This record gives sequence, C-alpha cells and structure tokens, in this order.
Amino acid sequence: MIRLIGVLTQGGVPIKVQSSVDTEGDLIVGPLIEATKALSQVMGSGEVKRLAFRDNTLIVTESDKGYTVVALVGKAEDYMNSLLRVIAEAIDDSGLPPADGSVVDVHKTVVEDIISPYVRSHVEGSFPDIFETIWTPLLDRFMEDEQYADAIREIESLVASEPSFNQWNQIRANATGTLADALQLAQEGVFDRACAVAMQHETPSARIFAVKMGALTHSMTKTAAPPLASLRDLANGLPREHPFTDFAKILVEYNAGNAIPADYSRVFRDAVNKFEFVNDEEHLMLGFLFLDPRIVEYGDFHKQMAGFYEGKSRVFGAFIDAIEERGKIFDKLYSVTSYDGFKDELGVYKARITSILGNLNWVIDPSLYDELAKEGKAIEIGVSASLSLQNYIALLTALAESPVLTISERKARLNEVLMLYRDYFTGLLKSDVPLFAYNLDSIFQSLSVAHAEYYFLSTGSEREKHLKETAEFLSDIYDVVESEWAKARVRFSLFVVLNAICPILARGHSFGIDEIRLAYLASRLQDVETIDATQITRPMNYATEVGNTVNALTALGLRAFDEKQGAELLMRSMETSLDVFEWFLSHGVICRDDIVSGTYHLTQVARFLDDDTLERFVTRTIALNRIVIQDPEKYDYELAMMAGPLLDLLSIAHRRFSEERYGEIARGMYLLALEAWRKYGFEEKADNFREKYSWLE
Repeated sequence: MIRLIGVLTQGGVPIKVQSSVDTEGDLIVGPLIEATKALSQVMGSGEVKRLAFRDNTLIVTESDKGYTVVALVGKAEDYMNSLLRVIAEAIDDSGLPPADGSVVDVHKTVVEDIISPYVRSHVEGSFPDIFETIWTPLLDRFMEDEQYADAIREIESLVASEPSFNQWNQIRANATGTLADALQLAQEGVFDRACAVAMQHETPSARIFAVKMGALTHSMTKTAAPPLASLRDLANGLPREHPFTDFAKILVEYNAGNAIPADYSRVFRDAVNKFEFVNDEEHLMLGFLFLDPRIVEYGDFHKQMAGFYEGKSRVFGAFIDAIEERGKIFDKLYSVTSYDGFKDELGVYKARITSILGNLNWVIDPSLYDELAKEGKAIEIGVSASLSLQNYIALLTALAESPVLTISERKARLNEVLMLYRDYFTGLLKSDVPLFAYNLDSIFQSLSVAHAEYYFLSTGSEREKHLKETAEFLSDIYDVVESEWAKARVRFSLFVVLNAICPILARGHSFGIDEIRLAYLASRLQDVETIDATQITRPMNYATEVGNTVNALTALGLRAFDEKQGAELLMRSMETSLDVFEWFLSHGVICRDDIVSGTYHLTQVARFLDDDTLERFVTRTIALNRIVIQDPEKYDYELAMMAGPLLDLLSIAHRRFSEERYGEIARGMYLLALEAWRKYGFEEKADNFREKYSWLE
C-alpha cells in the first residue's frame, strides 16, 4: 500500500505530504524528506529512483518543472513507478510555475487535488444507497420484459420453496454404529452418515460433533442435509458449562442466517484458544469444528491441526492445504510483476497435475467410483483432487491475469484452464462426489476471470463461440444453485462472478436468461446493511463488495436501460467505480480487468455527459490505464489486451475537446498494440484491430 505520498519543490521543501497511516506520518516524514533530497540531487527529469526504506520502498521521480514526487510503498513497486510518473506529468500539465523553492496556497491546492485520490482511508458512500440507486431501477426495467420477469419469478419460487428431507430421513433411519464409526466416516468425508450415526449418542461431544457434521452437509453438494431445526435441538440441549456449547449454538444460527459473521468469528476464535490437541476419540471429533476456511487466520493453528489429522483424514489435510495455498496465490495476484513470483508454485503443481487428473478420472467414472466407495476411498480421493485442481486453476488464472506472461503464453494458460473445467470439473459436477461450496466458489470465480481474459484474446468466430461457452458456464452455476438450494451454506460469490462476466457479455451484446437469474439472486441475497457496517472496520472487504456489485450492475444497465434513461444512473455508478479503483491502487491492489471494464462503460455513456464531467472522468480513467500498463513498450502485450476501450475513449475525448494530445496518445498506443498482436502471432486479431482503428494510421 501507499504509506506516504508527497510532492517537494526545490531544496526539498515539502508542498504536500499525505499519509494513509496517520500515526506514522509525523514520525517518518522527516527522514523520508532527507532521503528524497539525497536522491533528487542525482536525478534527471523523468527518472525514477528506488531505495529500501525500513520495511518499505521509497520511490522518487522528478517532473519537468523541477518538482520531486515521492512515495513510500509496501508492495506493487513497479505499478507505483507508473503512478509517480502520472502524477509528475499532471503537475507539468497544471498551471503551476517551475519549481523555485517557494510554497504558496496555489501550490498546495493543485498538488492536493492531484495526489489525494491515491491516499484514501476508505471508499466513500453508503452501500445501501449505492446499491439501491442502481438496482431498483434496473429491477423495474427487468420486470417490464416478460421473459426476464418470468426468470425473476422462478427465483422467488426457489427462495420460497420448502426443502425436502427424504434422503436425510432415510439415512437417519438406517444409521447404526459407534462413535468410532462416526469419526471414521467423518475422516473419509462422509459427513451426512457421520452426522446420523453421531446423533444416536448422548454425550455432549457426540452432539457437538453431530451439529458440525450436519453443518458441513449444508456446505457441500451431493450430501443429505438434516433440518436445521434438528441441529438446533441438539445444540440447545448441550450443557452450558461445556467449552464448545456456544460454538455449536452459533454455528447452527450462522447457517440459518440468524447470526452475523462477526458472531461466528468470535466463537471460532474462542474455540481455537480452548482446543487441546489430545490424540483421543473425543478430541478428534471436536477437531472437526475447525474444518472451515477461517482456520488459516489463527497463526500456526491450521498447521497444528493438519499434523493432528495426518494419516487419519486425507480430506481434512487437503482442505487446510488448499486454503493456505490459495491465500498465498491471491496475496501475490494483484501486485506481482515478475514471473518469478509464481514460478515455485507453478513448478509444484506441474509435477502433481498428472496424479490429480488421474484421481479425478477414477471418481468421474461411475463404475470406478462405486468400487472406491466400497473401500471408503471415493469421497476422500474426489474431494482431495478437486481441492488441488481448484488451486492449480487459481494459479493459472492468476498468471493469466497478471502482466508476467505475453499474450501468446497467456492464451495457452487460459486454454488449459478452460480445458480443465470442461473435461474434468464438469464431470465432477455430474458425479456423486460431494464438493465443498468453498471449492465450487473458488472454481467459479477463477473460471469467470478466465472467460473474461479469453474474450480479450479472441476475435471473429472464435469470440462468438467463446461467448456461447461463457453463457453455458453461467448455466452450470445456476444448475448447482437450483439443485442445492436447500443447503443453507451452498451459496456462491455471485457478484464476483458477474463482475467478470457481465462486462464481456455487454461488449459482446449478449444478454442471457441465466445472467438475469444469477444477477437477481445475487441482489436478492445481498446483505446490504452488513456490508455497509464494514466500511470503516474492514475497508478492503467493503471496497471489494462495492466494486464487484457496481461493475456488474453497470454492465447490466448498459443493456437494460434506454440510452437516456440510464445515463444519469450509470454516471453515478462510474463515479463510484473510479473511486474504488483509485482506493485499491492506494493499497497496492491493481484491478486491471475492472479498469478495462470501467473504461468501456465510460465510452458507452460519454455522449450523455457534460464536458466538465466527461473531462474529469477521462483524465482519471486514462491515468488508471497508464498506471496498469506501466511501460507500453516493455509490456506491449498488456497494452494490446487493454487497448480497445482505451482507444475508443481517447477517440471520444479527441473529438469532443478538439485536443490533439488525445489523438497523439491514441496513435502511439495503437501502433504499439497493432505491432504486439502481430509480434505474438495473432494475425486475425491484428487485422480486425487495424480495420477498426484505421483512422489512427
């Protein structure tokens, strides 16, 4: 993140130094300015210098007018280089005179206006207001179309439907066995039968174990889930003095939607502190309370738990490994600028992928699955392999989304991701293997990004085919939602998926019924008040929720509204999106695909904006694109991927404001992008690109 950013005039006199960490600003601004002075004395205009500064990096550049721009950052240093160059150019383009060591009010005002968007403590605006402003008129518009209205009524029927417990009742009626049998079933991943067997026993630990097993069935596909009322009865019958009674009670209510995430996190944390790693039946049962993605948030507790079940439960170990590895991948995703950042992880998975796919083939084949099930191995093999596949797909997608691969390499990775989903994961969806909702959610998020990335690389008939496959992917998600609706925790991050998919469907002028179903369901399930409460306490989560929701709904609005009808609403959503992109940038997170989508959205509403508003949006959007692209010659493939909407926007600005600088920027980017498409072997793409932007030659 950007810890400090500022501008100095000659002699190292600060004009404005702004901190995102208020308590540290005064403590380090003095040493920072002294270091900046030393660097600026050996720099020329336009140069960028970097210096390790405590646990961060000090980046300094000089503007043509002699002002020094400085930032202290914690990560994404290469992107921050680009940011400082953009700021330096904005200062040169402003009305400020050349630096002479003096600082007056006009210096402070101009500089603050330039740097303040990149140092934000949180995203402004109430989430309920942001959401309702866009969603309510959008829903009204959908209800005017009979086909879309029918799809919405289908969702309402699904939400109102009463769950059937016939399968569970049958398992419960036939359940027999000891607690050791129940524990063995749990260790194999057969949670519904483990729950049914444990329910026959009266000890508090057995009841708590049964509650957890029942909760797990509500978070997995292809399992028989008990009524939440039955689990509530078990929890309410526990002795008050048992150390995990509160956990069991809140777990049930959290599944039922009656307890907020903060309540569940509290009892989870308390349980972590109380748990003892005693290798006996009781503690092995209670340890399953921690089979939850939150387990990695408590120091080395997850490593201790993995060791506790080593040799006992392959499912538990694979689950913990998958969460930890996915976290590492996503820690790097939005800031890595070098292939070395992913090289180790990719090497590990490349060595394992043949075995992973072999295991998947075993459980996808019905006859082989039945044989493995008789040995108690089918579920643990399928679940373990699916979790490993999840992370391999996440890693390939992260590589494809980052600037470390050329477009030809990127397309190869994306083809692999789409193949793995098509040839293996869809087979898992159709098999009898239970899958964690967490696992499915991760796969669906990764695939949505892969579909979006592949759209940018495809053209002509290939692009048309890809859009159809994207629509089929949304259909897969809805099929799972519909078939597993009775499960309280089989819910997915639908706005994350729609944030990636809706913009490319908008660009492809496609509007499918499953897109409407998922958008309505996502909005129907959106807990706007809970999200709003995180604005200050968890700003990263808040910005993510706002960004995903607004970007997806804007893409829907472009197709749903009449042009003038939606212009004002979409203008507000654009303002919010730009705020979110800048906030993420200030925290070292680069939302490349969202910025590309936002650029396209702006081109679609530009003609309805007044000159001042359009110019303000154009300036901010071009700056964001330039920061993401970094060096257009070094990262020519990244420019090629992003060029279309950016060139359209520059063209609009050139015509609207009659300023040649927009045309010059567009012409330079066009030539580099065209050359890149040809350089990396995308001849058809290059031909279509040239035909569309021939006016720039």
